[in-house]
Amino acid sequence: MSNPPAMSVLVTGADKGLGLALVERFLHANDLVVAGVHTSATALEQLFARLGRQAILVALDVSDMESVRQAAREVARQIPHLDILINNAAIYPHRPVLPLEQEDFTNGHLERTMNVNAFGPLRVTQQFLPLLEKGQRKIIVNVSSEAGSISNCWRTSEFAYTMSKAALNMQSKILQNYLGARGYKILAIHPGWMRTEMGGPDADIDPAEAAEGIFALVNRPWRVDDDIYLDYRGQPMRW
Repeated sequence: MSNPPAMSVLVTGADKGLGLALVERFLHANDLVVAGVHTSATALEQLFARLGRQAILVALDVSDMESVRQAAREVARQIPHLDILINNAAIYPHRPVLPLEQEDFTNGHLERTMNVNAFGPLRVTQQFLPLLEKGQRKIIVNVSSEAGSISNCWRTSEFAYTMSKAALNMQSKILQNYLGARGYKILAIHPGWMRTEMGGPDADIDPAEAAEGIFALVNRPWRVDDDIYLDYRGQPMRW
């Protein structure tokens, strides 16, 4: 007889990259995984066939409020509570690196990046909070980036992505202030430079390594006043 699931976890942006690696890692631990899918479930279905294990698939576009509401209703019909939420879904506008004077700010990339990367996690957290309230762990992970650090900023461009991750960091701090008294722990985790569609083939690490680090962090005992902004190895980051 198999062991009962240890935890229930929702991963957004689960159809590729780090999200897919996180689903695999939590399934290996026999956790109950809800995989939020935006584009295609093909890679997830191939993963399930390989592992002989299954996750709950739910359509989820974090940039659309009604999609998030519908996903929360669907998940609530299938599971009684949620222990961990991992807000992983994000976009990076792959554009030429141009000087400020030549940037085109009329094509919507600023608004879309902020909508997905900063406002998307806030929508998901709001709508899934009732399920998290019933869970034991009450951990919310916002997948952030070193690009969101103001103190360590070295860039002279990439406005959309870096500003969206800085906003996500602020969101994480506000959520900790608001939810901490109710037993929640919020983590804003930099997953490293990964070999994904976003990070490119020359990046430092495989997404499986980042997923392993995040898995270890969510399984660590936390106090509400512990650090929020960390890398995937648990080292504090500078805001």
